Amino acid sequence: MLFNKTAVRLTAGLLLVSTLVAPALAVTGTVDSGDSPLRVRSQASTDSEILARLDHGTQVEVISTAENGWYQITIGDISGFVSSDYLVVDGTQEAVSAVSAVNPAAAAQDAAAKAAEAAEAAQAAEAAETAAEPRYGKVTVSSLNIRSGAGTEYDKVGSLKAGKVVTILAETNGWYQIESGYISADYVTIVDAAEAACSNKGQEIADYALQFVGYPYVYGGSSPKGFDCSGLTSYVYRQFGYSINRTASGQLDNGTAVSMSELQPGDLVMFRKSGSSSRASHVGIYIGGGQFVHASTARVGVIVSKLSDAYYTTGFVGGRRII
Repeated sequence: MLFNKTAVRLTAGLLLVSTLVAPALAVTGTVDSGDSPLRVRSQASTDSEILARLDHGTQVEVISTAENGWYQITIGDISGFVSSDYLVVDGTQEAVSAVSAVNPAAAAQDAAAKAAEAAEAAQAAEAAETAAEPRYGKVTVSSLNIRSGAGTEYDKVGSLKAGKVVTILAETNGWYQIESGYISADYVTIVDAAEAACSNKGQEIADYALQFVGYPYVYGGSSPKGFDCSGLTSYVYRQFGYSINRTASGQLDNGTAVSMSELQPGDLVMFRKSGSSSRASHVGIYIGGGQFVHASTARVGVIVSKLSDAYYTTGFVGGRRII
């Protein structure tokens, strides 16, 4: 008799374990407590509150098993925990899931739902983070029209010079929306935040240098009272916290080398006159669009010139990026 009772409980236990991998049907259990009633507790512990007392032979529904030898059961409107030592589970039906799961199928569905919610939240967070990160584009043609809408049929509302970096607000049908309108994505290359920061600083430097157009040329001058070529470049960069060499030849050693095709606003452009023994005899600041500002001669002072002019094309010895 003792053997049969133990076998029944062992079989029931094995059935309960099997439900870790199999969905459960309804499970019933029968109180086997002899002459003493079986206490239903609020928690899986003898120290917890007694919710009810069940007589021997009472049938209950088993909805889960605790890891320390207790079953969670329901009977009527009561739900609580009973010791597995005094409950015989109906071995003709599969048992419910172990360890605090009310129903394995429901638990699996709940876990799947929670996983889906977590994935959706992660995607939303990633999308929000991506949306919060600005995109930057650099103009790759000498002059790029800004349109009032995303298409060439829209009015021109401005233009951008080569090398200008802008913040991209949105993209639609091959056009980038920027603060002042729309530009064709065909003539823009995407750059990272570091390059955008350098480019924007370079544009600030170029714009600052442009304010001295019309100022006089003074040999050896390095102030608004009068500039020579390297005096202008060294003065402008000093206003932004950069100390560069004083002569055009010396400035060839500042920053990093860039080719004519790589020039961005703010870069130094270096030239050597025919017959000069110096590595560089003239210098200016590139402003974009194939142009640069420089202190030229005593006759014209500080002016803007084109790199495409034959004198500067043949005399170009390199560019230097300071920032």
